[in-house]
Amino acid sequence: MSIQVLRLAALLYAGAAAAYVVFFARPRHVRAATIGGALLAVAFLVHAIGIGLGCKEFGGTEFFTQRGSLVLLGWLLAGAYLVMQRLYGLPTVGAFVTPLVLVVLVPTLFGQPGQSEVDPDFIRSRWLLQAHIAVAVLGVALFAIAALVAVMYLLQEREVKGKHFGALFSRLPSLESLDRLNQRLVRAGFLVFTVALLAGTLVASQVWKRAWEWDPQQVRALLVWILYGALVQVRHLGWHGRRFALMTIAGFALLVGSWAALGAFPGATRHGGTYQ
Repeated sequence: MSIQVLRLAALLYAGAAAAYVVFFARPRHVRAATIGGALLAVAFLVHAIGIGLGCKEFGGTEFFTQRGSLVLLGWLLAGAYLVMQRLYGLPTVGAFVTPLVLVVLVPTLFGQPGQSEVDPDFIRSRWLLQAHIAVAVLGVALFAIAALVAVMYLLQEREVKGKHFGALFSRLPSLESLDRLNQRLVRAGFLVFTVALLAGTLVASQVWKRAWEWDPQQVRALLVWILYGALVQVRHLGWHGRRFALMTIAGFALLVGSWAALGAFPGATRHGGTYQ
């Protein structure tokens, strides 16, 4: 049942993406942005229902898998953008974020979802583990949107430096706005990921009786935290603009690369699951 609901959500996301792209191509069609926002909000709610049904069908353990983490990531990407749109009112960013939501969600719509073979010791701390995973994925969602904003910054900078004040220049927000938004997203993602790291430490302490075991998943999470912590620090040192945008993109590329590498070896982690 949950897979059918997720497919409906994907159709709604596709409609939202199309509307936002139309608005990006034709900024005078303000109604397209309004329609995109409405479809995205409905898709977000339908997606939430799909997640709830998945939890009911599989007891929540399906979301310990790599597929489950993608379902959750797509939902949190949509939710994070809806909040960002409410706060900053930048509908052009929707033309970049909504296609990413689709890219994340579509691979999960094929095949049959199932339960993860997670270490029983972790199941006993299931609620804390689920909270840890949800917060960690939210951090990744914020980092993903930050990377997209950084790409938009580089596109706009190329227009400005080349004095190509054409269609792309008029559609993208100002360099100052994009730089500021990128910085805020990186900082918010770092704070959220810090909470996830602390929650993961509590899970490890309960299950392994030790907070640190040099598990590949722990090492990866710590490296991601250090990487984005360094980004926050260099911002305080005055790094901004193009350099900060490039570092944001590189940081997210490393995050995705490490996630894919670890996902290729599901038995490498001590907990036995495949979530990332």
